[in-house]
Amino acid sequence: MTPRKSTPYTIKIRQLTRNAVALGFLSLLWLLFRSGTKPSRIFYPCQKAAASISYTFLFHPFLVFLAPLFRGIRLEPVGLVKSASRRFLVPLILLLCVSTIFSGLAAYSLFIIPDPRDLLRERIIPLEKVTSVSLVRVEAGRVEEALERAIAHLGGIEKIVPEGSKVLIKPNIVQNQAPPDTSDPEIVKAVANIVRKRKPSTIWIADGSGDGNTTENFQSLGFSPVAEQSDAKLVDLNYGEMINVIVPGGGVIFDNFTFNRIVAEADILISVACMKTHSQAVVTLGMKNLIGLGPGSVYGFPKSILHERAEDKGDDYMAGVIVDLCKVRKIDLVVIDGRVGMEGQGPHEGTPVELGLLIVGTDPVATDSVASIIMGFDPEKLPSTDLGQREGLGTNDLHKIDVKGEKLEDVFHIFKPASGHDSFQIMSPTYLAFYQARPFFTYVSAICWISTIVFLFLSRRRPPLRG
Repeated sequence: MTPRKSTPYTIKIRQLTRNAVALGFLSLLWLLFRSGTKPSRIFYPCQKAAASISYTFLFHPFLVFLAPLFRGIRLEPVGLVKSASRRFLVPLILLLCVSTIFSGLAAYSLFIIPDPRDLLRERIIPLEKVTSVSLVRVEAGRVEEALERAIAHLGGIEKIVPEGSKVLIKPNIVQNQAPPDTSDPEIVKAVANIVRKRKPSTIWIADGSGDGNTTENFQSLGFSPVAEQSDAKLVDLNYGEMINVIVPGGGVIFDNFTFNRIVAEADILISVACMKTHSQAVVTLGMKNLIGLGPGSVYGFPKSILHERAEDKGDDYMAGVIVDLCKVRKIDLVVIDGRVGMEGQGPHEGTPVELGLLIVGTDPVATDSVASIIMGFDPEKLPSTDLGQREGLGTNDLHKIDVKGEKLEDVFHIFKPASGHDSFQIMSPTYLAFYQARPFFTYVSAICWISTIVFLFLSRRRPPLRG
């Protein structure tokens, strides 16, 4: 068989691909072209390969530049090299190794790891506006003013609370522990004062603590003065007159729930939630707050039957139970207190995070989605918001949520997740650590190479010792 004759064009291509510099340059162009407008593509296999080749192209010329400095090193036969020369080579090799390692880490963090805010911007490009969520900053001592501003973005309290209605304000009083473990009385007071402008027939401030006596927890945490000043009634949902309520359309885990009578009687339910990570549910926000509706006298303490039923049905993150509760008792307004959140091993043993924010909305899935993305969690991966969207409770598509007030990228703060929940974040803690360490790697790399050059320069001025 006669071999195919090479054309001038194919000969040029072969010559080009034999050149390492040309390959590195082309790979760099490909990497910038494919990943420049969409940084998440940097994790694709072809982009990773291009990054490796372009790294060689970027780093190789620097080594070539240093090559003349190595002329002063004379590698003699082992038997002729004095101990002084050997002592010189050891630190040189160590310096070169450390310099190369930190240069690689610097290049990886600078060129491979994307900016988390770029990932966020991709997720929030506005498309179809389905619902609105308010995002406002809070100045010290002006919580009610900030909350009114947030609600005004949604059309005002008159659009949410009918005049003369019965309103149930549901804070998070899971146990007798100060905020951010539990709701701050100041935010509950602000909600109650704004609701009073609609002349409600009744305001209940109600919850069912998972640990301890709810009434005692209310008193210890400072809610008694709030109730008196707001003409509201404090109610322990763990006890009282109970009724059975069917989950509309059937539930994921439960087909019905037993509640304190006022849960069903209330015309309006306002979920006043903390902004925390959660060791089981990943995050605890407006939707998860409804776990407190389940009376401990029926479902055990701390709501053990709810947890056990979820585990029996493979609902590891309690998303099914949370969604069933949100289906059976509609949330009319979500107020997430993000002034001080909690990261790490929440909901009780985490670390406080100061954000100075309020996140407010009438779509519980959308409001939780906005809060979760601020915390660095992907609402399309979170069990509760994903299932809530599929069950028709709202949208977790950030492209369809009109965020009013502050810009998401200006308040973005990636929370440390509870153990085992890294996969729910838009950027893993490992990548985030590399990204945050970029200046460190760059500075150390520069210092190492400068030290190496100085070491070589000084060593060249000393003639080698011979036997």
